[in-house]
Amino acid sequence: MRTLFVTGASGFIGSNLVRELVRRGMRCKCLVRATSSIGDLPVEDVELIEGSIEDPDSYRTALEGCDTVIHLAGIVYSLDESRLYQVNSQGCAILADACLATSQPPRLIYISSLAAAGPPPSGVEVRDENHPPQPVSLYGKSKRQGELLLTERAERLQTTIIRPGIVFGPTDKKLIDLFRPIYRWRVHVVVGFRTPPLSLIYIDDLVQLILLAVERGEVLQSDPDSSQGYYFACDDAEFPDYWQLGQLIAKSYNQSVLVWPLWRWVATCVGYAGQVFAKVSGRPTLLTVDKIREATVRSWACSSQKAREQFGFAPSQPIAPRVGETAKAYVDNGWV
Repeated sequence: MRTLFVTGASGFIGSNLVRELVRRGMRCKCLVRATSSIGDLPVEDVELIEGSIEDPDSYRTALEGCDTVIHLAGIVYSLDESRLYQVNSQGCAILADACLATSQPPRLIYISSLAAAGPPPSGVEVRDENHPPQPVSLYGKSKRQGELLLTERAERLQTTIIRPGIVFGPTDKKLIDLFRPIYRWRVHVVVGFRTPPLSLIYIDDLVQLILLAVERGEVLQSDPDSSQGYYFACDDAEFPDYWQLGQLIAKSYNQSVLVWPLWRWVATCVGYAGQVFAKVSGRPTLLTVDKIREATVRSWACSSQKAREQFGFAPSQPIAPRVGETAKAYVDNGWV
């Protein structure tokens, strides 16, 4: 039986991935924190390893005998900028070094982010793997730094990097704040009067792409400017912008929606206020200047042509019905 080690296994992507791995007859060792909610993880063929990506002693022994490591653990926001780099950047190096210390180093699949690449360069409509990374947010820069630290170890550790766009699906609670005001009050707040095209991917499609990369993915080169070993993950048949996404969600609920654009300076002030509230309350928030910065770029459109050509990857359904499934699940679960 094939054995895989999965970090961030209790999260939205991780739990869906582990369920599919088990369904395919694979054994999973799942790295989870003591405080992690593990209710979405299967019981059979799953071994829970309690620890932290930053503490290799907590999982070093568990890496032995694993042929593949899928690295999902990371944070999207933090009250402390250095914490982003500690987890998203140094976490990659710590895990890679732990893999290299095993008797037979496994293959590493790192699930990074489109934010690590940044928006398409000036004059380019859709970003692909050949365009040089230009992250615009602290989150994106921390994820890119993690990629570079893996590149430094590429000659010793076979590594593939996947950069998903916005991942969504019925069990994702991070997007509830997007769906709730549309469902309850028929209001969709956007930043600016022209919102950027988005790259979206449904959770099941991302899981399939990850598994294809495990089997046939290119591996990184030691050259930091090389595009080998990188794959974007999205449905590039369409790029709805944030304005249109809100309308798509409203349509899923069979209702109309008022799209309420905020001036950018107003949104920036709200972002600063969110940061102050987070520091005072001690509760991290997505409502930060960093996220406002990501929301006001020209475009987030990227191409999945490379994965399509090499793996035959294709989303199983268009975005609209998948948004509908997600919208229905949020209502059924009482989340909105």
